[in-house]
Amino acid sequence: MRSIELVLSPASDAAVRAAWDELIADGLPSLGRHVSESNAPHVTLTAGQDLVCPVGFDAPVPTVLRVGGVLLFPAGTERSVLVRAVVLDPALAAFHAAVHRAAPGGVDTALPGSWSPHLTLARRVRDVDLPRAVVALRRAPLPDVLEVGGVRFWDGETGTVTPLG
Repeated sequence: MRSIELVLSPASDAAVRAAWDELIADGLPSLGRHVSESNAPHVTLTAGQDLVCPVGFDAPVPTVLRVGGVLLFPAGTERSVLVRAVVLDPALAAFHAAVHRAAPGGVDTALPGSWSPHLTLARRVRDVDLPRAVVALRRAPLPDVLEVGGVRFWDGETGTVTPLG
């Protein structure tokens, strides 16, 4: 799989990692358990097997992301992906559309009109553990606004990350 992602400034990245760490401290699933160098808090703009690394975008990269509430996506029987929503404001919507013009071919759930922008905190959290996960996240609340640090192209086949403009 390949993807184009917004990554965060160092301070905003640290805030999300603190939430990951609180989940770990309670013995819960967390993206903080993935030790790959390419593992960083991010918002996926598009993803697909055949995506090509774009040379540029015809809209500016947003400078901030407004954080919404806790959301759950299904992840199998009695398990959920735990995320924080990202508000789809006009700047983010315009850049998201520009990404799709520059790199068509993403999965249907990433297309404009079908996309739910979010920051993933943990995958495959057992439903019975969700109350504990919420308590853990309250110990490291995310700020209302996160700063964008850049855009990257991630290639899961090669494990490489290419920073984009």
